Order: sequence, then structure tokens, then C-alpha cells
Amino acid sequence: MKKSSANSTPEFSLPEKVKGRKSHVSNEKTNEKERVGGIVIERPGSQTGQWERWYLPAEGKPEILDNEEVLPKKSSLVMTLPSSSLFSWPLWIASEGESHDLVKMELAGRHLLKRGMEEGLTALPILQLGDRRLVLAVATEAPFPEEEMPHGWKNAGRFEISARIRGPQEKPDMILWQEQGVVQAAYYRDGQTVWFCAVRPGHCGSLLKRASVRLLSEGILSHLPATILLQEITLGERFLLTKELTANFPQASVSESQEEIPPTLPSTPSDLTPVGARQARLLKKQSERLFSIGSLAAIIYLLLLAWGSGDLLLRQAALKRIRREVASIEAPALQAKQESERWNALRPAVDPSTYPLDLLAAVSAPTEGGKVRLINFNLENSHLQISGEATDVTQAYAFIEQLKKNPLLREYDWTSGQPQLAGKNSVKFEMEGIRSGTSSTTP
Repeated sequence: MKKSSANSTPEFSLPEKVKGRKSHVSNEKTNEKERVGGIVIERPGSQTGQWERWYLPAEGKPEILDNEEVLPKKSSLVMTLPSSSLFSWPLWIASEGESHDLVKMELAGRHLLKRGMEEGLTALPILQLGDRRLVLAVATEAPFPEEEMPHGWKNAGRFEISARIRGPQEKPDMILWQEQGVVQAAYYRDGQTVWFCAVRPGHCGSLLKRASVRLLSEGILSHLPATILLQEITLGERFLLTKELTANFPQASVSESQEEIPPTLPSTPSDLTPVGARQARLLKKQSERLFSIGSLAAIIYLLLLAWGSGDLLLRQAALKRIRREVASIEAPALQAKQESERWNALRPAVDPSTYPLDLLAAVSAPTEGGKVRLINFNLENSHLQISGEATDVTQAYAFIEQLKKNPLLREYDWTSGQPQLAGKNSVKFEMEGIRSGTSSTTP
């Protein structure tokens, strides 16, 4: 850093600035290990359309990265908004109350609140004195120049102001730097950014003088700028600026930065997110929410699929077991069936309940006394048909019940209709029996 007194013209050396060059802190690449973590800061360069990419590792010295380089893994991106696209104004507000609402009322009362500014309006705290707070009201101008921003700027996790990260960590009272071809000036109080604006070399001395007196009268500055730093400004403009600043601030020490000063992030982050970035964040959150819902649905589907597969496997195992059991009893069942068929074939010869004469005797037994007379007795295989006459209905039902209780006839399933009158003192009845375990169809 090279200083010059107020009464002498500083000597300048030709800068070694070449577009896209590396800083002295990054001339030697770190090849020993891959970059992981840290913070990447994108800030506007001195030339129009130029952007600088600084890498601040967790440990080690800052370095400049090429714009084509891939960002280090697990690093966070901080995007520096162009100063020409921002509105800034220092304000004293009450210590109690919501800062955003108080700042909005102050700016509206001074007719400085423009359309579309409220949503992105941010109040950066500077200091507090008694029941008052000094804040810097900052907002993005509309329309925001998105086309001038570098690729992927909407994905930044934090948006900063160039005046807050410029200069050394112990900031002077005023810094002038060249940004996107325009000279910017910023005031500082105890290292906090108080105000910044664009200036033109050749006409900025009186402007900054009046601004300093205005800020001093309002208590925003505690004293006139005593230390002024010129950073990354071309030789011709630097000469004019130094001459003007020396003339308007004779008590100040004007110095020049011959080397690129790495950016320094303030401890208090700014929440100055442009509209395009807010929309991108909203879409990202919606996509993440939909992805979460889809993942949950997929997990539930997989669980149901696993449950269904497990149930199917259990059923298949049970089916195989049943098939093995059926196969194991198939031979005994076939043998039992053959024995049953052999018994059914031999039964008429050995089973008294199948002898027609014995069955006829059993049917005729209840007719003793002459009150019931058999008319028809027909036995075909296992099908027995009986019809008869009785003196009255009571005698007919009594006969039917006696037949059903006969031991030889208990194997038959009986059906009988209602007795019908056949004449004077005569009732006709019919009943049919089928032996259990045989078909009801008569061959």
C-alpha cells in the first residue's frame, strides 16, 4: 500500500493487472490435496462484464480461481451483487420496533421508496446509541440486471454487497474502487459500511465532500474521512481521483493498493436476495418437497411390495406343503377308495339291511292290526319307494314314524308327502327313502 500526503502528488507505478490473471496469493496452485469445503465468493471485476472468483479455504490463504474451474466440493457460494444495481441510504431509527417497517416508513416519508423495492428491502445494523439505531437501508433496483450476472448465480446461498467485502479487514474511512468499469465510493464507520454510491473521476471530489458533510451533520459519520483507499483503479482515473481527493480532503491520507486485496466476509450476513434468486429458491424448495413426497411414496410402495412378496412366498410355501401332504396321502386315499368301492359292490350280499325280504318284513311290521295296508313296495339299488293306505291321517303319520325308527331303515333318508284322502275312512300316503352315501338318481 502506497501513501501520499495532502500537499504532494503521489507517484504511481504501472499496474501489472491483466484480465483473468492470478493473485500473488494464488500463483502456486495447491496440488498436494484437492480443495474441499471453504467459501467461494463471486464479485464484479474492474472491467465491464468481468467477474472475479475468490476461494477462501477453511485453512490457508485465499486464492483466485478461474471462472471455468469447478467449484470445490462442499463449498458454499457467496454472490456479490453489483453496486450499480443497488439502492443504499443510511437512516436513524428507533431502537424499539421492527427494523423493516421503520425503514420503510422513513424511506416513504422521504419519497425514496420505489415500486418493487419493499420485498427485497434490507436494513443492515451499524451501531446503536441510546434509543436510536443507525442502519443502512439497501435494496435491489428494478429491473435487476440478471443477464449481466455469471452462470449459476441464483444458486448462491448468500448475497453480499461489494462495499462490505472490499478493502482490508481494518477498513479505512473511505474506499474507492473500480467495478464493472464504474468507480464506486463507500463510507465506513468502525469498519461498518455506512453508504456507497457511484462517482465519476473529475467530478467526484466536491460530491464526496458534500456527502461527507451531510453524513457528519446527521451523525452518521463521527468525523470527516481521514483515511482513503484507492483499490483496483486504472492509472489515469487513479491520478484524477487522487488529485480531487487531496484537494477536497486535505487532512486525509490517500493511499493506493498496488496488490489485489482478498475479500473479507463480515460477521453479520446480509439478506439481500434478488427476485430471480428468490423464485429459484422457491422452485428448489418445491422440487425438494415433491422429491421428498415421491421418495416417501416410493418407500411405501417398496414396503408394500416387500410385504406382498413375503406374503406370496409364505402362501407358496404353504401350497407346496399342502401339495406334499396331498401327495403323501394320495396312495392311502386311493386304496381306501378301492376298498370302499369293493365294499359297496359286496354289500348287497353280506349286509342284511340291503336284503329286499328283510326290508319288506321291516316295512310290514307296523301294519299289524289291519289299520295300515301296503299298496306298493319298490326297491331299486338304494332307492326304496313305499305307498299305502291308513284309516286316518294320525295312523298314517304313526306308521311313517315307526318306519324311520326301524334299525334296518335308519340308513335311509326319508321324504314323505302329506297324506291324501282316498275315500271314506281311507287315507293314502307315499314315502321315499334313499340310503345314505348313495346318489338319489335311480339307474
